[in-house]
Amino acid sequence: MVSPERDKLRRSFRVAKAAADDVVAAPRALPTPAGDGGASASAATRAFLQRRLEAFRAPPRPVVELPAGEELATPQGPIWRRVLRYPLASAHGRAPLAAVTALDGERLATLAKDPAFATLSPRECLFLDTETTGLQGGAGTVVFAYGLGFLDGDDVCVEQLFLRDFGEEPAMLAHVAARMREFPVPVTFVGKSFDRHRIAARMAVHKVKAPVLTARHLDLFHVVRRRHAKEWPDTKLKTVEDRLFGLRREDDLPGSEAPAAFLSWVRDRTGPVDRVLEHNRLDVLSLVALLGQLAGRAAGG
Repeated sequence: MVSPERDKLRRSFRVAKAAADDVVAAPRALPTPAGDGGASASAATRAFLQRRLEAFRAPPRPVVELPAGEELATPQGPIWRRVLRYPLASAHGRAPLAAVTALDGERLATLAKDPAFATLSPRECLFLDTETTGLQGGAGTVVFAYGLGFLDGDDVCVEQLFLRDFGEEPAMLAHVAARMREFPVPVTFVGKSFDRHRIAARMAVHKVKAPVLTARHLDLFHVVRRRHAKEWPDTKLKTVEDRLFGLRREDDLPGSEAPAAFLSWVRDRTGPVDRVLEHNRLDVLSLVALLGQLAGRAAGG
């Protein structure tokens, strides 16, 4: 006895009712369902299989090594760290880094629309940029790299942390928390709406206490937008770098490609995380230079 469900399938796929001995016949491929939807699905499947075939035929990608760094021993375990130092006498593009050392507090407070920044010292600032496994956020989004910039003597110090293994995350978060206590004013670009919430979520998962969601958070994206939105085509960081620093990045890996790069590196060490870290390094230096250009007395605003 043929079930009613089978008859429904035959009608859906426009297959004639078979003789009884067809039940034990060799299986045949079902025809493509009628209508554009079926044809589109079939074409999409063929395209997917073709891409998979080409991927199998492609030569293996080379293993990507992390840049020169160190394994730092912490009470919570080891982490990977790279420390880079830039003299304040140097420049980022054409923007002098030293401009950040003498801020016009009144101008900054006006631009930031927050009187609390009138007394901001640059040596309170933690120039912060992150790289994550997803750009939409959510509980499963992991911060796999941190760029932390701060003034140390006559240098700008850029400290980069990279998650070599998910088991190292608690130690990495503890290190970030210590830096946040040492430099209590985060300076970011779109960090108020993105970076700090991703960091806070990971801190909560691992029960690490840190001053992440603080009131004094200087998001330079909003400052730039208030000052230049009417005269520039957009206020993306690359536009800021071009207009204010004369800086154009060569072979830069877009931030949107960072999640795939990290996940490939974790899987088989082939993802271009070295380029992700280079992108992150430039972001941190741009934050330092941008604050100096916007509110530094020497830069002239």
